[in-house]
Order: sequence, then structure tokens, then C-alpha cells
Amino acid sequence: MQNRGRNIWRYFQRASLYAASLLMLACASFGHHPEQVLIRDPLLDHYTDPEQASQTARLQWEFAVMSENAYREGLTQNDEAAHKRIPHARLSEANVRRACADDSLELPLSGWRKWDFPGPELKQRLLDEGLYMEVQEKWIPPHTIAVVFEGSKLTRLSDWKANMNWALRFIPTHKDQYVLTASIVLDAFYAELAKRKDELQFDPNTGMLHRRDGSPVRIVSAGHSLGAGLAQYFAYTFRRPAAMTPGPRVTEVFAFDPSPVTGWFSAADQARDDSVTGLQIRRIFEDGEILSYLRLLTSRLGMSAQNPAIWEYRYNFEKGINSFDKHSIRRLACGLTMAAKPWEK
Repeated sequence: MQNRGRNIWRYFQRASLYAASLLMLACASFGHHPEQVLIRDPLLDHYTDPEQASQTARLQWEFAVMSENAYREGLTQNDEAAHKRIPHARLSEANVRRACADDSLELPLSGWRKWDFPGPELKQRLLDEGLYMEVQEKWIPPHTIAVVFEGSKLTRLSDWKANMNWALRFIPTHKDQYVLTASIVLDAFYAELAKRKDELQFDPNTGMLHRRDGSPVRIVSAGHSLGAGLAQYFAYTFRRPAAMTPGPRVTEVFAFDPSPVTGWFSAADQARDDSVTGLQIRRIFEDGEILSYLRLLTSRLGMSAQNPAIWEYRYNFEKGINSFDKHSIRRLACGLTMAAKPWEK
């Protein structure tokens, strides 16, 4: 018994030292220049020297804008009329600045077309569980299909239930947004892809989607906070088991201010292991946002260098605001868009 007590105490000491080291490392890197980004390369297992934020923002801003607009659209779909927004204008610097200064305006986005998916019946079934998601498609190369999940709302009980998936999943009758994503959403999305066989063709040899002209089509998922967790889980569970008809892969996840709950252990091992082969996960967040402290203690225990390769991008667009405000997807989307300057293309 004495030995066991000593072992527990040593474990506690090591864990405390590890947590303190992580927090000291985090604090030491806080406060980098707003025009820079700190990137954690999964192969190096540490943050590299600061780089220009504009370079990475150009690859991420559209998915941040989609995540923000999906979040607000989800609130509207739940009949919260106070959150209804004026549709965005064309993409320009002036319109981006105007939208970022006025919360009633959607953030501008161009070159994407929203699918009529999910249909009314499925949409209502998902909304009953607090889940809103949408699919956007970009025809300009690189041709991309983006599956975007709404983030969480503090006063919505279904969101809290989803955030407790790691514990509640052991209850046989438990149902939450993760459960719906891995079953109903996946089945419906596969059926939708099959309906578009005149536009999209699957190559079983490469596991890739192509347009009829042979150009590749990538599938990505995105979301903010809880939506980021769902986006990762969607990617983990997307590939069908070997016994079933194979399908395309999600190749990249854009997870903004992500929840530490990703459903990794809820996914069936065979499907998950196949799904994450070659998967790139981009965890993108504002320096000091509230969940970053929790992720320091949880994500390092399961950070992956490959299959999936988990990257982190730490920006510092916002100065002098609290950790809760820094968790705002709207602030992060505005920062990324202003850094990317897409109107200069």
C-alpha cells in the first residue's frame, strides 16, 4: 500500500511538472506580433519561429468565414430571430471592414455555392438535437466540397450534452450530435454524393473524387468550437469499413478554436484507422482563447505526427481582450480575412 501511495504521488508530481512546463511554454510565446503566426509542425513536435500570418491565412480564411456564417445561420434556423443577419455583399476590402464592424452583416465570401443539403426533413431532425450543418462547393481550382458544422451555444442543453460525449457515450441509449454525425449525416451525405454521379465520379483505385473532366475534387470539413470537434469526428468516421462499398476520404479538417472533444475513441477502430490515413488536421486559434489552456493539458497527450497529422496555428490578431472574447469565431474570421487580403487576387 505504501509503494502504491508513493507511485501515485510520483505520478502526480510528474503530471504537475508537465502541466506547469506546458503553461510556462505557452505564456512565453504569448504576445507575438499580429502579423505573425506560430505554427506547431507535427513532425517537429514544437512551434517553429514566427512566420507571416498572411501566408497561412490565405489557405484558411474561407473556412473560418463559412464557420462563422454557419454559426449564425444555425441560430436563425433555431428561430432566434434576434440573430438574423443581412446577407453579405460582394467580396471587397471595404465590405469586409464594414461587416467586421457590424455584427448584423454576414462576412463576405465569393466563389462558393451552397448545396441544397440537408433537405427539410433531415435538417429539422438535426435541429431537434441542436445540430446545424451545411455543405459548400467551390468550382474554381482547387475544386473543393466543404462540410461545415455550427459551433456551440452556451445556453443550449444539446450542445453541453455533445461536449460530454467522452463520458455519456457509454450509455447505450445516448444520442447526441456526434452520434448523429457518424450515422445519419454520413449516410445522407453519401447518398447525396451518389445522386451527383453525373458531376462527381469516384475512383476506387485512388480513393479520390473527380469531376467528369478528370480534375480532382477534395472533401474538407470545418467548424468552430463544438463544430470543430464535429468536423474532426466527421473526418474520422467518413471512410466506410472494408466490408462496405469504399468511398472518398476527407483529406483536411479546418478546426477553429476547437473543442478538446473530437470523438476519437467513439469512432469504430477499423473505419477510423482507414479514414485518417493521410488526413491533415489544422487546429487554428487565437492566442490565449479560453479553450487553448484546456487543450494544452489534453491535446499533447494525443498529438499525432501522421495519420492524422495534427498542425496548430496560433494567431494574435486581437489585443487586450479576455479569453472568452478571443474564442469568438467572428473575430478570428475577420483577422484571417484581413491578413489574407483575398480582394487582391
